[in-house]
Amino acid sequence: MGRGRLAWGGGLLALSLILAGLPAAARAQSLEPVGSAEALSEIVEQAQPDCAADPTLCPAADGDMTSIDEVVVTGSRVSAPVSTASPSITNNQVTGVDEGDIVKARGDTLIILRRGRLFTVSTANGRMRPVDHIDAYPPGVSASGDWYDEMLIFGDMIVVVGYSYARDGMEINRFTLDAAGRLTFLDNHSIASNDYYSSRNYASRLNGSRLILYAPSYLHHGGKDPMEQLPTMTSRMPGPKGVVVHPLVTTDDVFISPELRGGARQRVEAIHAVVNCDLAAPTFSCSATAVMGPGSRGFYVANDAAYLWLTGREWGRAADDGLPASAVFRIPLNGDRPQAIRTRGAPIDQFSFNENAADGTLDVLVVSRGGGDAMWRPEFASGGAALLRLPLTAFGDGSTEADADFYRMLPPLGNSWGNQNRFVGAHLLYSQQSWDPETGTRLAVLNVVPVAGGPARSFLMSGGVSRIEQMGQDALVMSGEEDLVFSTVGLASGDAQIIDRYALPNAEEAESRSHAFFYSPDPGSADGSRGVLGLPVMREVSPDDEDHDDDAVGDQTWRTRWSADVAFLRRGPGGLSPLGALSARPGAAANDRCTASCVDWYGDARPIFWGERVFALLGYELVEGRERRGRIREIGRISFIPTWPTKD
Repeated sequence: MGRGRLAWGGGLLALSLILAGLPAAARAQSLEPVGSAEALSEIVEQAQPDCAADPTLCPAADGDMTSIDEVVVTGSRVSAPVSTASPSITNNQVTGVDEGDIVKARGDTLIILRRGRLFTVSTANGRMRPVDHIDAYPPGVSASGDWYDEMLIFGDMIVVVGYSYARDGMEINRFTLDAAGRLTFLDNHSIASNDYYSSRNYASRLNGSRLILYAPSYLHHGGKDPMEQLPTMTSRMPGPKGVVVHPLVTTDDVFISPELRGGARQRVEAIHAVVNCDLAAPTFSCSATAVMGPGSRGFYVANDAAYLWLTGREWGRAADDGLPASAVFRIPLNGDRPQAIRTRGAPIDQFSFNENAADGTLDVLVVSRGGGDAMWRPEFASGGAALLRLPLTAFGDGSTEADADFYRMLPPLGNSWGNQNRFVGAHLLYSQQSWDPETGTRLAVLNVVPVAGGPARSFLMSGGVSRIEQMGQDALVMSGEEDLVFSTVGLASGDAQIIDRYALPNAEEAESRSHAFFYSPDPGSADGSRGVLGLPVMREVSPDDEDHDDDAVGDQTWRTRWSADVAFLRRGPGGLSPLGALSARPGAAANDRCTASCVDWYGDARPIFWGERVFALLGYELVEGRERRGRIREIGRISFIPTWPTKD
């Protein structure tokens, strides 16, 4: 399925979740590899339903969601640590784990990924100057079927991650960046896989020198050799080296839980590969760990391990052996064998996870109806909810199930779309969204749950909740219907309360991805209680609206355009106050002769806090602002759109 379509296959299958009396947690063991081509083929063959006898048992894996109608759990554990602000210009989920984005920084150079091209802009000597641009794909390659989404930087190396429908694989294109900001293509590597795209999650992470990637391969049944569907990598390098194809895994790198290995009535739909590449190695090299199981997945990367949550479905009635609805796999980043444990429910997205190193737990918000990360499935997670606090010592060989005491029952999400969730400090925040058919408006309740136990607090929010972010030791929640409401949820005292609200009239968020937001604490504000936040916004106005002052405060007119304005708010002792916006110039979006990745699936606007300087990325414009007397004022602007020679 391409990114231009939203398709669902099959209906929701009911699966009962009854946790009372579940067995004890797994021992500290690891999974055994598949080990041979014969075993791999046998697993795939045994785990398939009789589709000819009953076609309803085989809905399309690409669109199915798991439904778990009942959640009955109790128990709680201790608090999660308060994370610190990341020095990156990217709004990362885990401190020390960088995520792929459309803009990165090295020294005085900003690197921007935009519509299939890389651009560099120098910010040296207090100025802005476009330096270079290059195609984000190899020279001589037709990229009309390619999508280049994410970029990471390691030293002088830029890594662009994308997906090629023409070549049926994840693309890794590497470039070098010299001291002046000039770009040179280095090499290309393609991992045979299906599209990794998610409306919320990212496929790439950078942990030290380790590039971590998620690549799915949906199994094609009907006689095709499963060995041919194991992930391989094709490397294309300039010069005499040419093209080299080599496997990323052998059957000793492929793992499966004991229940699925034994041919239990659970579908084996996909091979989920976590790829680990060493960017510091003289020769680019990658290895992978692959997990076989259901097609629905959640992907989360912590400091020492990646986690795959695979949500399955049972065919027909529940199996007599109590086959679980899901399992979570822990894949160490140091190359050790993965571990697993059977679980219940499904996460909404990557923000449903939090590895709590201090307590030695993996904390996860699980819901009764969730479809995993793929495409737009996170937007439709709903149903019952529970907090799972899974001790890391409970991971083992996947033969046992998480104990009932590890779960804590929470208020349900309801049946509306777009529910948000996030761990902030020692609290879990998530929204319960609903739709009022009489008024045609969205309603939302924000639940704030102390992870260590104790009563949850609930707050009625105006309109639907669109974003939950960390802001110092507290949380920022975005909501609204006609106005865009910024709500500060105080968490530092341990007793959650909404301590401040600011409403931007007749406005809405311009981009939904987590990277569209950034909060920069002031120097010396250790608790983050003082700082500046930035967020792309837009507001539709009539042509005769006379309020067009870009520096206006409070009643600023936020204009609707493809490249949104970036609004800035200051947080201080008096709460949130508007600083104004840095705005795109009307008509700045000229014809760029785009040939690849011509839809901004990951957005085109970002607030950038780099040292003491503040920028707004707005399509092909970079605008610098400076805070003066309670307002953000433009002090510089450039366009880095490619220029083309004029025909005679």
